[in-house]
Amino acid sequence: FTLLLPNKYQVLYNESSKSFSITPNINLFEIGINEDSKTPAISTTFGPLSSQPLSRERSLTLDVYALLGISGGAGCALTHTLVIPLDVVKTRIQTNPGQYKGVFDGAATIASEEGMKALLLGAQATIAGYSWYGISVYPSYAFFKRFFGEQLLSPAFAVAHANDVALFAGAMASVIASLGLTPIEACRIRAVAQPEIYRELGLLGTLKVIGTENEELGWKNVYAGLPSLMTRQVIFGSVKFLAFERASEAIFAVRPELREATFTALGVSLIAGGISGALSSVVSQPADSVLTYVAKQSAGGDLGIIGGAKKMVEEGGVSSLFRGLGSRSIWAGCIIGGQFLLYDVFRAFFG
Repeated sequence: FTLLLPNKYQVLYNESSKSFSITPNINLFEIGINEDSKTPAISTTFGPLSSQPLSRERSLTLDVYALLGISGGAGCALTHTLVIPLDVVKTRIQTNPGQYKGVFDGAATIASEEGMKALLLGAQATIAGYSWYGISVYPSYAFFKRFFGEQLLSPAFAVAHANDVALFAGAMASVIASLGLTPIEACRIRAVAQPEIYRELGLLGTLKVIGTENEELGWKNVYAGLPSLMTRQVIFGSVKFLAFERASEAIFAVRPELREATFTALGVSLIAGGISGALSSVVSQPADSVLTYVAKQSAGGDLGIIGGAKKMVEEGGVSSLFRGLGSRSIWAGCIIGGQFLLYDVFRAFFG
């Protein structure tokens, strides 16, 4: 196919990635755009893909999805376990505004007043919840991205609208993950916010209490935080995957040689993951604050996301929706960077 290219372009073969790339980059990103007539944008193979190495996509079988789930579950469980103390401080700042001056003061105060074990409150729920999250969200994202790009939409249209495909795929994957994460997250928040009541009950005991404390709602009470958690996860998850992919592409565009070694490629995953985590935490912070508030107040009735947000603003102003943003940004940058790093490590290990 080199005969089809103008003389100024060359084709390079990368041994490590087993792919070809064209240099210099072809500045042809979209064709068929007509804003006046609102014609949908379409692309050719050498449109938006021209700046990326060409490679054959692997067929996604059930075995592959299972390995993606194992990789995602292991990566999420490990990273969330490592940042449990930071998660405890974040939750305390949101549920007890004004009690701590900041992240470090919160950690020091909790450790001195309640002991070092208090920084590991909700560990059972954290490990169980985010194991499920990783097992469900990563293979779901791969499935929906392939489904939207190859079956629901034409490949040409999907390439031209890659950002939209990534956002929708991330949103759908987050919806699935939220269904299993909501009850467990409610238990984690109770254990952290009210340890004197829930510390000794454990995950199953706390689930039982939440499911029986409201006779009218019954077991549905464990899903009181579903609207706010799903809103948070959809926003966070869709932005996370999109930001990670674009940050990776930007880094590789500036330093393409980083693809050549596994170590440097994993470093890019770590950096791009950190960027995507911090960005995602900013845009989803209001929903996270409402989720924490609703989970803590769920015993009082069916308080939804709109009602919870309204009550928070009435009690503490608009700024109450952004409590703990600093700690959550640090927390998200660490865990999402670690997630993508470990996810790629396990994917490489499983082949």
